[in-house]
Amino acid sequence: MTVSRRKDTGQWVTDFYHNGERIRKSLKFVRTKKEAEAAEAVIMNQVFQQVYGFEPKSNKLFEDFVVESFLPYSEANKKSFSSDVYICTLLVSYFRGKTVRQFTPPVIEEFKQWFLAKPIVYGTEDEKKERPRSLATVNNHLRVLSKILSLAVDADLIDSNPCFRVRKFKPNNRRLRVLSDEEEAGLLATLEGNDLIRCIVIVALNTGLRRGEIFSLKWSDVDFQRGRLVIRKTKASKERFVPINATVRELLQSLPRLLSDYVFPSPKTIGRLTDIKKGFRKAVDLAGIENLHFHDLRHTFATRLADAGTDAYTLMEIMGHADLKTTMIYVHASGDAGRRAVEKLDAKMVFSHEVVTKEKTVDADLP
Repeated sequence: MTVSRRKDTGQWVTDFYHNGERIRKSLKFVRTKKEAEAAEAVIMNQVFQQVYGFEPKSNKLFEDFVVESFLPYSEANKKSFSSDVYICTLLVSYFRGKTVRQFTPPVIEEFKQWFLAKPIVYGTEDEKKERPRSLATVNNHLRVLSKILSLAVDADLIDSNPCFRVRKFKPNNRRLRVLSDEEEAGLLATLEGNDLIRCIVIVALNTGLRRGEIFSLKWSDVDFQRGRLVIRKTKASKERFVPINATVRELLQSLPRLLSDYVFPSPKTIGRLTDIKKGFRKAVDLAGIENLHFHDLRHTFATRLADAGTDAYTLMEIMGHADLKTTMIYVHASGDAGRRAVEKLDAKMVFSHEVVTKEKTVDADLP
């Protein structure tokens, strides 16, 4: 090793030659000879990598990589771009100032625990409420973070993705909140005067469409002649057809066709609507409805179809489920289907009893 200590300042320096070139550097913050030798070894390794074409990995800031690399990738390749933007806002706020090389499993685990413990605040300014954050939401943020770091691996900024060593939460039992008739009436009454959200809620309750599918619905997707909607941007990336009833038909025919191609355009941009969460949550609170999310309107639709006796395969096709097991949740949740089956046994037993009783009566009259 070629480290020495300056007599005038007491600072340690490294001074060595490589391929005839003198390399001399001051070693700031080094206090002992052992530390100086360790620092010199790092410098020598960096020089070796540069000379032989092994450039050190860039120490890119996390927020810069998100803006420059991940978000353009998401916009070009993912249907969840708007959601990714929202998630990245929180991730950048939390990890601001960190480089992608500073991400480790403990750092990510700390974020996971912090985000889970951070409650969701909602309600009016006068009366704010809190509710716990779901495990699924935390997992979604971890998935986006993992994709960001996977792209960093592809860009040769880091060697491996540390998210792979962080366990995601096991999701809660599947949520199946169904809106009652009284709750539906209260919600629609509260939405009087807010035509946009009211119409979207009615469509959701009568078609089972996901929120994003409703936002993406265009007039060219409405087929009044065949009485159906063509859903092109689906979760499974597979086009499907959803029948419309008289309620939805009359509602759509009553809507003004503005300059937008979208059935429910954004009031501000006339383009695709991106969110109604704040207005919907306000209406739910004013109606005094507990524990209701927008996606529960889809659950309500599916449960009501199952209650009406719709077979599982038809329900699966309308809902756009990729797996029949998902559809069967609504069939199993519906008590009416089981009751109808049992009632058939009742009818059969009554008929059999009448036949047997009649035969016994005839036998008794015989001489």
